Amino acid sequence: MKLAAMVLAVAMCAAALRADEVAEEGQAPPHFALPDENGEVHDLADFIGRPTILYFTHNMCHYCTQIIAFLKRAHAKYEGTDLAILTLNVWAADDKFIIRYKEAMGLPFTMLAGKNSQLLRDYEVNYVPIIVFIGRDGKIRHIYHHYVLQGDFEKTTAEIVEE
Repeated sequence: MKLAAMVLAVAMCAAALRADEVAEEGQAPPHFALPDENGEVHDLADFIGRPTILYFTHNMCHYCTQIIAFLKRAHAKYEGTDLAILTLNVWAADDKFIIRYKEAMGLPFTMLAGKNSQLLRDYEVNYVPIIVFIGRDGKIRHIYHHYVLQGDFEKTTAEIVEE
């Protein structure tokens, strides 16, 4: 009985710590591991040490088409570098939404099934788009909520790639 109580207490403490983990500038991003349209799981931990852009979107976001253009230009400009672009479709629980979105938008980079309640809480996704820039040191450099100007996007991308 004591062992069960101890296990429960540890689990409750871990859950309480996890509940407080929210994406903040200057901090490490909350962890996630999510599948892409082929079922391959991508773990955020695998991108630590690389400049990374996390882009939260969904299939019906009209603002997102402009951000996608920014992402495509960054992808082309920094091709051959270690810049990682991960798009997270917050409506996608499986590959169907991802495949449709990637085809419709011509995305050349990874899209993950982001319909995950913990992920949405950790990154405070109440709307899209949200763009998170992570530096080589594994810390969040900037979070743009809802919209970003092209110049700001390009400047922030250059900062994380060239640091």
